[in-house]
Amino acid sequence: MSRSSEFRFIHRLRVRWAEVDAQQVVFNGHYLTYLDVAISEYWRVVGLPYPEAMRHQQGDIFVRRNTLEYHAPARLDDWLDIGVRCERVGQSSMTMAWSVWTQGRLLVTGEVVCVFTSLSTGRSAPVPAAMRDQLEAHANGQAVHRLVCGSWAEVGDAARAVRHAVFVQEQSIPESEEWDEDDAQALHAVAYNLAGLPIATGRLLHAGRLPDQVKLGRMAVLRSSRGVGLGRVVLQGLLAEARALSASQITLHAQLSAMPLYAAEGFVAIGDGFDEVGIPHQAMVLKL
Repeated sequence: MSRSSEFRFIHRLRVRWAEVDAQQVVFNGHYLTYLDVAISEYWRVVGLPYPEAMRHQQGDIFVRRNTLEYHAPARLDDWLDIGVRCERVGQSSMTMAWSVWTQGRLLVTGEVVCVFTSLSTGRSAPVPAAMRDQLEAHANGQAVHRLVCGSWAEVGDAARAVRHAVFVQEQSIPESEEWDEDDAQALHAVAYNLAGLPIATGRLLHAGRLPDQVKLGRMAVLRSSRGVGLGRVVLQGLLAEARALSASQITLHAQLSAMPLYAAEGFVAIGDGFDEVGIPHQAMVLKL
């Protein structure tokens, strides 16, 4: 019998009215949809956000086989805990075990076999070693991301890729507004997965005439990797760098949606909100 303690990753969701059939229980086919939601979150948490991480490895994954065994029904408004783990990595396949519980009661167990496929040939290909390392690190409770701080010459290509995806493509900020001469002077932080895919970034530069005052900016996380704490990883890395520079004050212009992230680290709002590149912002400051 499957136990929740056997799964390092568990995703929670709630049964909706549209998922209940005439028998007043969840229609059996919806469990595959639940699995699809949970396994997408699993890839995100293990540092393999879909689809960017697969494309970074010049491949994609396809489901070859699904098996399910039903033990008990789920009903409207039940909170479902869906556990997913990588059971085995073969030559070109990955076998995932999964289970569903509500209030500790086992509802469904299953197994899904995914095949790694080359984008260039459209045929199955060996699972890249970097993906194996990523899955193993998560299974062993190890870090699945690494943070690198450096100059624009050292990490600029990676920072540029993340900022272009977030600010230029997603938020429609003109490229002429995104790139400036401060990039060459700033210290940049980039979070990568273990396979070398840049996922999040931010920068730190001196502000004004006082050498002990710095400004934090250009914080960005790929949309497919949000919600796993990478913004905080980058922020804390840059705060550590600011302290190493003996900075006494850090300022930033926060998009309103990001204010809780900064507030959790001690930043406080100053002045009124304002518009910057067509997006509402708020100035915030942290005294060190």
